[in-house]
Order: sequence, then structure tokens, then C-alpha cells
Amino acid sequence: MRANIAEGFLRNYRTEKARFINIAYSSAWEVINLLILSSDLEFIKEDKYLDSRKKAEHITNQLNALYKTLKAD
Repeated sequence: MRANIAEGFLRNYRTEKARFINIAYSSAWEVINLLILSSDLEFIKEDKYLDSRKKAEHITNQLNALYKTLKAD
């Protein structure tokens, strides 16, 4: 995710920046999916899952807001 954000902000145009933020957003949801799977398979404890999921969802909300800002004209 960080690499996508960093790469996006080196781009010259807002649309390019938005594209990379969208990629980072998708990657963050992949992380959430892996957290769910890890929890279902009991690889992580419930409290760790809930804490990690809350943090990941916060990040997706921030990325989504940034994406919308970059797409707005």
C-alpha cells in the first residue's frame, strides 16, 4: 500500500495520483480479507483480529476520502 501511495504522489496529474490511491485502497481490502481468513482459520486471536480490522478499515476510509478529493474537480 505505501509503495502505491508513494508512487502515485510522484505522478504529475491528479487522475494518475487517484489511480494509485485506488490501487492502495484495493490492497487494503485485500488485507482485510486476509485478516478475516486468518481469524476464521484461528491463526490469530479474536482481539487481535478486531483491533487489526478496525485499523485497516480506518485506513480504507482515509484512502477513499483522498481518492474522492483527487477525483473532484
